[in-house]
Amino acid sequence: MNPHFKQTRKPSFSDTDLAGIVHFASFFPYMEDCEHEFYRSLGLSVTTMSDDNGENIGWPRVHASCDYKNPLHFEEKFEISLTISKISSKTIEYCILFSSPDNNIIFAEGSLIVVCVKFSESGMASIKIPDKIMKLLPALNN
Repeated sequence: MNPHFKQTRKPSFSDTDLAGIVHFASFFPYMEDCEHEFYRSLGLSVTTMSDDNGENIGWPRVHASCDYKNPLHFEEKFEISLTISKISSKTIEYCILFSSPDNNIIFAEGSLIVVCVKFSESGMASIKIPDKIMKLLPALNN
């Protein structure tokens, strides 16, 4: 399946360990940043998304994983490819690939599952993904 969004970047020095290799924990903020950029590309922002009635919603993670394949070094250009692998009425599952720009080297493979929630005084509750957002998400060709 072709990615729904791609982002190219280089690791910051603060993302690396003493050996100059990107620290394993740094991949999780990369995944989240790519998700945010994906929504921006659709004209949305995770801080101002709302349901069909205009009430604020959010996307907490219910699953996050990353498998590491090859070391990624400081200042080494890499691509993050985000693919929506599954959409249910309340959740979205992303597959995220970290690779060299030519795709010859796979650095890591990640996965995120997010759930759509509405906020209230009593906390959060999962809700159906609003139609106005669902219409903007790419169709899955499974």
